[in-house]
Amino acid sequence: MGPLHGAVLGAAAVVSSPALWLSLVEGTLPLADALTRYLVCVGICWALLNAVAALVMAGPVPATDPGGAVDPSDPAVAAEAGRAHDVD
Repeated sequence: MGPLHGAVLGAAAVVSSPALWLSLVEGTLPLADALTRYLVCVGICWALLNAVAALVMAGPVPATDPGGAVDPSDPAVAAEAGRAHDVD
């Protein structure tokens, strides 16, 4: 997910909405300050959303047998062995 992804920009807009409101509606905050806060929020939201995505979308860790023994009657093992011989 890049920093220009819609989810990142939307989350940054929500987080920085008080500053944007003060600048665009009430006019009590300079626009440059509001945009600076928005850009800081983009960076923070990008980092946090990438961290969450890395935790949530991580694949399962395959279980390994500590002894290294392989059960030849397992269909997955037999299929893998068949593919290994086809490559030669």
